[in-house]
Amino acid sequence: MRRKVIMHVGPTNSGKTHMALRALAAARVGVYAGPLRLLAHEIWERLNKGQIVPLGVDPDDEAQPDTTLIADVVNTEGSRPTVRKEGSSKYARECNLRTGEEARYVSDSAGLLSCTVEMITESAELDVAVVDEIQMIADTDRGAAWTHAVLGLPARELHLCGEETAVPIIEELLKDTGDELIVKRYERLTPLVVQEESLEGDLNRVQKGDCVVTFSRSNIFALKQKVERATGLRCAVAYGRLPPEIRSEQAALFNDPNSGYDVMIGSDAIGMGLNLKIKRIVFEALRKFDGDRERMLSTSQIKQIAGRAGRYGLHGEPGGFVTTLNADDLPALRSALSMPADPLTMARLVIKSSWLDSVSQVLPPDASLLTIFEVPGYVSKVRQPFQATTQHRLDEMAKFVDTFANDLTFEDKLLYMSAPISWSDPAFLEVLKRFVRMYQSQIRVDIYTALRSAPFLPMLTEIEELMSTGQLRFSPSPKTLPTLETLHKVLVLYMWLGNRNGMAYYQRDEVYDLKVRTEHALEWCLEKLSKLRYKRESGFAKTEVENKIDYRNGPKSSVESDAKRMRAMLLAEALVEKSGAISQ
Repeated sequence: MRRKVIMHVGPTNSGKTHMALRALAAARVGVYAGPLRLLAHEIWERLNKGQIVPLGVDPDDEAQPDTTLIADVVNTEGSRPTVRKEGSSKYARECNLRTGEEARYVSDSAGLLSCTVEMITESAELDVAVVDEIQMIADTDRGAAWTHAVLGLPARELHLCGEETAVPIIEELLKDTGDELIVKRYERLTPLVVQEESLEGDLNRVQKGDCVVTFSRSNIFALKQKVERATGLRCAVAYGRLPPEIRSEQAALFNDPNSGYDVMIGSDAIGMGLNLKIKRIVFEALRKFDGDRERMLSTSQIKQIAGRAGRYGLHGEPGGFVTTLNADDLPALRSALSMPADPLTMARLVIKSSWLDSVSQVLPPDASLLTIFEVPGYVSKVRQPFQATTQHRLDEMAKFVDTFANDLTFEDKLLYMSAPISWSDPAFLEVLKRFVRMYQSQIRVDIYTALRSAPFLPMLTEIEELMSTGQLRFSPSPKTLPTLETLHKVLVLYMWLGNRNGMAYYQRDEVYDLKVRTEHALEWCLEKLSKLRYKRESGFAKTEVENKIDYRNGPKSSVESDAKRMRAMLLAEALVEKSGAISQ
């Protein structure tokens, strides 16, 4: 197949994803693949509801534009919007959803799929495929999934959306494929202005519509407190450890002019996956601790964060502003924004599990997992511009699996190695140990047993009791938020494992309910952290009603097959127990 590869490249707020999504909505068979489950969920929802007008179809005159979309799309006010606030059945397309944690099937015959990039599977020919944030092809941990998408998706029309920095590497990759490459460049739709002055360290100068960016969790809450005290403005927060659902809810609070949340305090997590009506970005610092040392942000990172200011159509006057909290950082900010970002020089490749399995077969039986992962580096050559994926914390990951999962199959070990695990969180790892022990000893992993001796459920219950009594003067302890955040990550891990081994991690509905309860508790605790009080109903309950789309948690054939296997397993367990009782 000779594919037509169309790159849509430009800065944040240029609308670079717009035409690609319309092409997907017009396709008979197609896929959207993005970096975040929130993005995948957003596209899934809007395609099913008919909010994206297919390419080649005239939009309605009376429709209102959708200004809540996370993806970088254009809705020019005064024209007929092609991404609508309200859906229409005449534009609706059946689309299934597949992410690492969940699958939502509206129909086994749906022509479209929205997924995270890692969930792409080689399939029959597609009319259109859209791969978002293509610059992540060089990412140390996840880049191989983008490389696989670029080289492996059998789409007649492949749309790659992202930064200009990715153009040279894609040109290099496609030299030998015979594909046609078209590059469409987009300019920012509103100006981005670097202000003449910093805030001179004065938090009293923080204004409504500002987003103050800092790079540690403790700094975020310290700044939140200081800004609220200095200005009287209430602050929402967004940072990496916060579950995506809560980040999205905090963004909705900030965007709602009637919520009472006028300022956002965030980390670089605001740079992707959040739709924020930011008027001005204020960098508290331009340096970030990377786990080993403090380093300067890259030009690309500064541009992506700064570009969140002044999203097109979200403010009365066009344009966004950017400055720094401290005067010493302003020259570096101005210099970074005036420079072109360095082009990407590599595309990541993953070492296939089948290859690692072959390596394990020829090594001594007691060879460590770390040794198996290191062998490809010694016996293989990777030509430019490819580079093998290097996992952070590989030593820790391999040591953990060798220590606690050594009796499992090699396939099971690799599953844990690739799972979304917080390797630096001791409380998380304790629960993971229980998951592994239960799987080894009894195959089925019960979430409540795994959490029994951990502080998570008692903490959740305590918070829910306070919520039910309408407690007004509650201030979360320093352990409350981290405990709930870790619980949420544990539940997401269980769902991720359940998507790959549903017989062992079988409590999908119970875990989903626990996850939603944890999100409610986190949202309530964040509200109580503000010294200023403003009563607002949680957005979670209404979201479930407003966004209701009928779906199953897998293809019909898969659901029926799982049910049969579960009945067989329960029958086998009953027979074993019965035979044991008879022998006694």
